[in-house]
Formats: sequence, structure tokens, C-alpha cells
Amino acid sequence: MRLSATDIQASLAALRDRFLVRAREEVLYLSQQAEKMRRVGLTEAELSEAYSLLHRLAGSAGTFGLADLGEAARSLEKSLKPYLEDDEQGGCAGSVREALEPMFVSGVMALSELLRDQQTPAAPLDQPSADAGIVSQGMQVRVLVCQEQARVSRDLVDGLALYGFQCIQVSVASSSLERWIKESSRVASVCVVDDEQLEQVAAECRRLGVTGRQLPLLCLSRDDSFEKRYWAAATGAEGFFAEPLDFPRLADSVERLVSERKQPASGRVLMVEDDPDLAEHYRLVLESAGVVVRLVQSFRNLIGELADFRPDIVLMDVQLEGMSGITLARLIRFEPRWLSLPIVYLSSEDDPENQLAAMSEGADEFLVKPVSDGYLVRSVLLRCRRARQLSELMNRDSLTGLFKHALIKQQAQMELANCRRLGHSSSVAMIDLDHFKQVNDTWGHGCGDKVIKALSNLLKNRLRETDVIGRYGGEEFLVVLPGCDAGQARRVIEDIGRSFAELSFFGTNDESFSVTLSAGVASLNDFTHGDEALEAADQALYQQKRAGRNGVTVFSPQQGAGQEEP
Repeated sequence: MRLSATDIQASLAALRDRFLVRAREEVLYLSQQAEKMRRVGLTEAELSEAYSLLHRLAGSAGTFGLADLGEAARSLEKSLKPYLEDDEQGGCAGSVREALEPMFVSGVMALSELLRDQQTPAAPLDQPSADAGIVSQGMQVRVLVCQEQARVSRDLVDGLALYGFQCIQVSVASSSLERWIKESSRVASVCVVDDEQLEQVAAECRRLGVTGRQLPLLCLSRDDSFEKRYWAAATGAEGFFAEPLDFPRLADSVERLVSERKQPASGRVLMVEDDPDLAEHYRLVLESAGVVVRLVQSFRNLIGELADFRPDIVLMDVQLEGMSGITLARLIRFEPRWLSLPIVYLSSEDDPENQLAAMSEGADEFLVKPVSDGYLVRSVLLRCRRARQLSELMNRDSLTGLFKHALIKQQAQMELANCRRLGHSSSVAMIDLDHFKQVNDTWGHGCGDKVIKALSNLLKNRLRETDVIGRYGGEEFLVVLPGCDAGQARRVIEDIGRSFAELSFFGTNDESFSVTLSAGVASLNDFTHGDEALEAADQALYQQKRAGRNGVTVFSPQQGAGQEEP
């Protein structure tokens, strides 16, 4: 259960108080070690322990509002480092002790002074802010049509409605324009506006503080000149369409703009950190910004945690208790599946050369502790977004943005497992464009791509968010419909087929044409393996092709492929 903002702030405040208690205990221990050094000296192991403690203080104190303490600990840590790097020195004795003792004693005294009157952290906790994007209601996409000509406006609404968009006609002169613009921050929205009203709508958006991310503006114009396009871009438009309107391209732009903006900022982070208070602080801060965080409790289980959690990125300290983060990063890269996983070091190491040396062993980025809460959130969200973009590039079809062949087959198998575990009924549908070779031969492959993209957009906007869609190959699509029996699936796909047949595509010389689709449906529950269900849906599809195309056939195990349910 996600904590409320009040609960998160209370938890963070408790962590700060706990850290202050721990910091006093650690500085007291350092004071005792300084006294011991003055009397008899410290062994190499004792000096190394003091160095590790200072390293941890340097990295964590600033996060809890004790920046001065963190800087003082960092300075003393750097002073100790040369004595630890020389293997021939052994313990801290003789001339080495004489050189180190004044610096170490005075440094620890400075730490004690900084903590003496400290009741609460000197600096308040950052209030991290994240661009949460647009919160959409399911797959609903709202298109505001600001077009004063009634006939053109009606054609726009009717044309875009075929793709499953909720279209609303809004007059620029109407008082309701302000209300619809304000609501764009709540519902995924795009505004299609005539060039004569573009300046007025853009000015109203600016007045209300609504950004282009929240409400992209698409400009319609009868003038297709460079000057008009440049003016539209300068005015704030995200797209430009000249008459006669290419509805598939317009719908594609609406879908693309919304998909870029409607997803809330989020991510999945696996955190490898040996300071439990600091790890908990990072977790609370990131989760307050919508990030899912898992803390690795045992470093020995790191690979298992990766496989189970499947993070977008790994945040890992360089110096861990008993282990090296650099070595763990190299260990992660042993597995080919994790070669592309971003690993971000979190460390108080601020030497650029040492940072590069650490990253050369398998990591991608370096964040220097202490890192402010706001900067941590922005850095993590940015890296998670980039990681998801790369994942999308590898796992999704470049033309349609749908799952590739292998992944959509995996989704069918996973849904079959869900059916067995949860006891519900689900279906798969194989969809194919009719006479698609004729489209390519007559109008060209570029036009064929527009038809494929139009169907993918229609499927994405007419199906539920829980439904999974993939491009099975060429002009063939596969849809997995959880909780939907074969009869329901047939009616859903038939409705989509009717809408698709009403779409108009334009070839050379503005000649228009339409395309129909055929589909086969099979119930996942009737099969022991997902591949068997896909084969059945494919058989039903070809039965529909033989029956005349432009329709949906349901596979029946009792009666054979091609027999629809009564």
C-alpha cells in the first residue's frame, strides 16, 4: 500500500532523528579512536575501520540535512586515504603516526563540535517534485475540436470517433473552452484547432498554465506553405495538417502525442546499499515520486532479486560492507540478459578519475553522495524513462509500437497460466488485413504502412488497457483478451472491424480506398498450451477467409475450425 504524503514526511523525519543518534555514536567512537592513536597508535585494521566509517558519514550526512558534517567527514576521509593505500606502511606507528595524529585528532574534534548543539538537521528535507505526466482514464483519449465551420467540425468528430477517440466540439468563443482546457491535466487530451483560432487557443492555454505536454495543439490549415507551417510551430502547435485531411495520419499523431504524455513518471529501481537508514530514506523519497523500489537485503541474492524484480535500473553503492560494488557490477554483467541493464553508482567518491575507473568495470552513471532528494528523483526518473525507451525499442515493432512476434506469444502463454490459476475465461484473436497485397501493389508499400498503423491505433484505442496486442507478422495481428470468453471476443473484434472498414485511405492523386479485416477467435481455456490456442485462432481466421473475408470466425473444438458459436 502506497503511503500518503503525510506518512512519508513523518517517516523521513523519524529517519533523520535516528540518523542523528547514530551519527553521535559514530563520532564518539572516532573520538575514542583518536585518543587511542594519541596514546599507543592504531593498527592498520583500526585505521581502515575509521576510514570506512568516515566514508559512510560523508555520503549520508548531507542527505539527512547535515551538510557541514558530511563535508568535514569527507575532508578527513581524504586525509586518511594516502596512509591506507601504501601497503608497505603497515600499522600507524613511528613517523607515520606522528604525521597522522594531529590531523586525525583535530578532524574528529571538528566533527564533535558540529554535532554538539545539533538537535535537528540544519537543512529541511527537499520536497522532490516529479513531472507526473497526464493521468488518463484507462485508454480514453479526448480530442477537443476547435473548428468554427460546422460541417468541417462534424466531419472531424465523425472521422476521429472511428478510431475510438472521444471527440468534443468546442467553440473558441464559448465560455466552456476554459473548462475543457483545465480538464486536460486530468484526462489524456489533444486539441485539433483551425489556424484562424490557433493563436487564441494557445494564448488561453498559457493563461491557464496548461503546457504543451498536457494539451498538445494540432493545427489545421488550407495553406500548406512553409511560412504557414513555420508560423504554426512558432505559435505552439505540435503538428500541422493541410486539407484534404489524411485521417489515418491525423489519428496516428493523436495517438503518438497522447502515448508520449499520458504515462505517469515511474520506474522500478533495485537498490544495493549497506546503510539501512540511508537506503530507507532513498526508498521513501523515490516511492513518493511514483517509483517502485526494492532494497536488496542480502548481496548474495542479488542475481535472484534481479530475475524476480526485473528493475529498470540498479542503484548501487561502490563501497559495501564486506564487498565491492564495482565487483558486483562486473558480476551482474556475467549474465547476457543484464548487459543492457543500467547500473548507477551512488558513492561519496568525488574524484573524476576514480569515478571513470569504477564505471569502466560495468556501470553506466555515477551519482555523488550526498545527493539531494529532488536531484535523486529527477535523475532516477530520467534514467528509468531512458531504460524503458530502450526496452521498447528492443521489444516492440518499430512501425506500430506493438509487441513483437515472440513477446506476444509469451503473453498468450502467460494469460493461459492466469486462467488456470484464477479460474476465468480468456480468448485470443488472430486478425489479418484483407487483400493487403493488392493495397501494396496498387498504392505502394508506404501507403500499406499507413493502413497497418491505422489498424494498430484503432486496436489500441478501442480495446481495454488489460488487453495485449502484438504484430504477429506482416499485416497480421494477435490480440490477447483476458477475462473475455470467445463470444464476447467475437463481438468486440466485429465492432472494430466495422469501424475499420469505414476508414478512408488516400493513395496517389488523392484517390481514396478502404480496407476490411478478417479474424479468428479461440478460447485459451480449451487448450493446454498457448501455441495450440494460437494455431486454433489461425485456423478460424483462414476459415473466415475462405468464407468471404470481412468478418470473424470462432474456433470450436467440438465442431472444428470455422464453426461460429450460436
